[in-house]
Amino acid sequence: MLLGLKEKKREQGKTEDIRRAMEQWQEAERYFKSVSDTDLVDYAVFEMEAARRKYMLLLKRYAEERKYRE
Repeated sequence: MLLGLKEKKREQGKTEDIRRAMEQWQEAERYFKSVSDTDLVDYAVFEMEAARRKYMLLLKRYAEERKYRE
């Protein structure tokens, strides 16, 4: 199916959101690996889990939208 220009831009925006979410997750993992203070470890775990969930949610929504269109 051919996508119109608006739809293509929307698709690009969604894939960009997913890419950014993945980068945030990776950054949170790097931060987690770099801290040793107990309070910072707790914060790092929270941030890493939040970033992971955001990434997974965006992937799920994107997959559902694509499935719906096909």
